[in-house]
Amino acid sequence: MTKKIILVGDSTSHEGSVISGSLTHTIGGKAIARQGDLVSCPKHGDNKIIEGYANYLIDGIPVGLDGHSTECGAVLIGSTSAYVGD
Repeated sequence: MTKKIILVGDSTSHEGSVISGSLTHTIGGKAIARQGDLVSCPKHGDNKIIEGYANYLIDGIPVGLDGHSTECGAVLIGSTSAYVGD
């Protein structure tokens, strides 16, 4: 199953957005988000992405994908046309 790669600026199910990502890897000029990068949540403040795709690492860190979760329970929503998966 393939899933969209999460980028800085992508949204969450809590109406928040991804606010940090890789300093070295981008798609369309937007940083790729990874496990441990931050989202801004209007319900819970800033918190981390807690899931990542272990088969695609950037700087040794798994990349965040559409459907992955954050510390506050929000789900990431991808906007790019770039996909990864099995």
